[in-house]
Amino acid sequence: MSTLRFENIDKERLTPLMRQYVEEKESRPDCLIFMRLGDFYEVFFDDAVLTARELELKLTGRDCGLEERAPMCGVPHHAVDKYLNRLLERGYKIAICEQVEDPAEAKGLVAREVVRVLTPGTQLDPDTLDANKYSIICAVLEEDGAYGIAACDLSSGHFETSDLLGIQAESHLFDEIERFSPVEFVVNEKFAQNYRFMDYCARKQITVSRLPDSSFTSKKASEFGIKYDEKDLLWHRSSAGLIYYLQDTQGMVPTHFGEIKPYRFRDYMILDRAARVNLELTETLRDRKRRGSLLWAVDHCKTAMGSRNLRQWLEQPLLNISQIRRRQDAVAFLKDNFMIRRSLADALYGLYDMERLSGRIASFNVSPRDLVSLRDTLSRLPEFHELLEEIETDALKAIAGEIHALPELEDMLSRALLDDPPIQIMDGGLIRDGYDVTRDELANIALHGQEYILQLEAEERERTGIKNLKVGYNRVAGYYIEVLKSQSDKVPENYRRRQTLTNSERYLTPELKEYEEKILTANQKLKSLEYEIFISIRETVAQYLEKIQTTARALARLDALISLAEVAERHNYCRPRLTEESILKITQGRHPVVEQILGASDFVPNDIELNTNDQRIMLLTGPNMSGKSTYMRQVALICILAQCGGFVPADSAVIGICDQIFTRVGASDDVSGGQSTFMVEMSEVATILTQATPHSLLILDEIGRGTSTADGLSIAWAVVEYLADTTFIGARSMFATHFHELIELSQTQKGVFNAHVDVAKRGGEIVFLHQIKSGGTDQSYGIEVSRLAGVPVPVVDRAREIMAVLEKANKRERRQIRKDAQPMDGQLGLFAQAQSVKLADEIIERLADSDPNAMSPIEAYSLLLDLKQLVERQERMRQEED
Repeated sequence: MSTLRFENIDKERLTPLMRQYVEEKESRPDCLIFMRLGDFYEVFFDDAVLTARELELKLTGRDCGLEERAPMCGVPHHAVDKYLNRLLERGYKIAICEQVEDPAEAKGLVAREVVRVLTPGTQLDPDTLDANKYSIICAVLEEDGAYGIAACDLSSGHFETSDLLGIQAESHLFDEIERFSPVEFVVNEKFAQNYRFMDYCARKQITVSRLPDSSFTSKKASEFGIKYDEKDLLWHRSSAGLIYYLQDTQGMVPTHFGEIKPYRFRDYMILDRAARVNLELTETLRDRKRRGSLLWAVDHCKTAMGSRNLRQWLEQPLLNISQIRRRQDAVAFLKDNFMIRRSLADALYGLYDMERLSGRIASFNVSPRDLVSLRDTLSRLPEFHELLEEIETDALKAIAGEIHALPELEDMLSRALLDDPPIQIMDGGLIRDGYDVTRDELANIALHGQEYILQLEAEERERTGIKNLKVGYNRVAGYYIEVLKSQSDKVPENYRRRQTLTNSERYLTPELKEYEEKILTANQKLKSLEYEIFISIRETVAQYLEKIQTTARALARLDALISLAEVAERHNYCRPRLTEESILKITQGRHPVVEQILGASDFVPNDIELNTNDQRIMLLTGPNMSGKSTYMRQVALICILAQCGGFVPADSAVIGICDQIFTRVGASDDVSGGQSTFMVEMSEVATILTQATPHSLLILDEIGRGTSTADGLSIAWAVVEYLADTTFIGARSMFATHFHELIELSQTQKGVFNAHVDVAKRGGEIVFLHQIKSGGTDQSYGIEVSRLAGVPVPVVDRAREIMAVLEKANKRERRQIRKDAQPMDGQLGLFAQAQSVKLADEIIERLADSDPNAMSPIEAYSLLLDLKQLVERQERMRQEED
């Protein structure tokens, strides 16, 4: 194999073509260069070695002017897209280097240049994009601990941008990154040094492009037409950096983003990564499938753009009650008016993805088939006006006003384009008869040329009286009139001899020569003219881009509202009442996903009531498999659905607005991140305790189970006390636990109350009733569950014996906790206070020298053990003083 690499190539010795390739590579060092050579796209040197390996192509060589041949591989131009898509899926950037002059007219080497750069975040091909979610490219600008973030889907024109400020700015930034789930990043140099970010991208194999700070400036923002105030901080600059990158890769400034305005991060419910994953909003936790997620349960959209819109609503629940009620009014109307809802759903069914079409229109990559589909969609839009014109609901009236039927555009497309044009615009067969006079003449010649020849032959036989005269054609002589030598005395004067054969003469007439030129060039001229006509049509369509986008987004909202109404009626959902008070009251609530999987008749509904007084923190006990996690998740999902503007699976619901939902559910090692189960658990708990507010909803499942029983119980106890103290958080909380000792906290902590999942024993067997009852339980039934799971009988019997011994000891320990524990006591003695300060300083110093993200499970455990010993030594000293 050749050892030639870009870094050791002597450019001066290269052939002109190879020098052209290397120079393009030097201008785009982060890209694979695909250069058009005739009917192939070729790749050379290092790029060829990598491309051949990734695409499993044969690696060959080409003379390049050096002693060694240049490594080379290539793909046919007509099949290049499928190969490019495979490389993009693996995170590579590709520069397409095209011939920019006609090879027949070139003097010397054909001129070539990079006309576009393909990246994972700039794909426009609908066959490679997930129709039901946005394909996001995200720009991040970091400056002085603050962040500007901009995210867009180039294929649809969807664009979001915001500032993230304050002490939790980085945490909220990563929450937004998780929401966007980008396929590509553009960042400034400072943020590129962020260890957490680079680790995130490395683990997810996301392409990252670094831009200099000069790409993220207010001046650039002004150049791109972004309107901002002088007091604005970073959002407009991050937006400028993103658009600069798109201009650089696409060769033009995108025109389909509309007016770029920032959103306020605090206008929406905050859902961090743990909440999104644990609540399975858009994909399941176990196998990352759509089926089994909340989105799967409520998505009955008829269009891809509707599904994307509904997904965004679920990922960004609203905080503004008036906005929520506006959506609720629309859902209520559609739910109660079946015939209108069904007619609108039928009208939506099969509509083309106009939102993604807008990206191809803006980049002038729209195909003839795209425009035929646009024409068909436009022809169906008047039906929406007829169905919506009498509706007084604000949201639906607004949608009706944003649907533009564009009859003049539909008429032009109907007159211009054939119903089934080819994919490639250079292949001809695009334009209808009657749209262009010159095109019709060429088409007539190309289509009816042979008929003309036969007609000419008949006419000449009759005119000359030569019965065996014939008109023929060969590639050397072209068209000719052939007459036997015996009949040559009858040849008219306008016949000019072209060729003499043994028995015949071949002639040419001015008329035949003229038609010969028309026939021989008609097909190529026809293709070229149809291409020019199509380009003109495409430019005309681009003038309607803003109205096409507005229409697409209105239809997407309508589709999402109909979907919410459909699921509400189909599964008997109720309209929740929203309030600013920190309360939560749900009667006969159900899990929206589990109910659909099991069937409504098999699902057991339950109530919940949380408030700011005596029922702020629910301590939920009960055995494994009894449904505690399902119950807590259903409460969170009901809140999310309510704040999306949807109805909820319950008989009735009063929802106090949740500004954030936090979850600590499940146990799993973050192996790729180097974190143990317990470290993941504690990290999530730390996030909750430092970021939750009185308006948050906390879902905490089995806190402390990732460590020893004593440590776990201590942590769980302390966490509940911290939550119960309204000077710290005072948030509505659901806390499931197997630490039955915590039941006692309802007697000492205001707002803490007990509930349990009911279980019945029938004939020695346990039956899970899945009903939530008031009061705690000290029965986990773990041994019975192990027996149901098939654990051998001797093991189960021995476990019962050991349990009896442990329960006696546990009762003594529980009495000691009730007697001695005085948690959260702020009245410390002077000595204890001084010692505590000293201890705190020592602990802070140890923690400051540690990086939890870089620690192995063993190192983390060792640190925790050291800190525990420090605390124990402090406690012994205090006892000795007493």
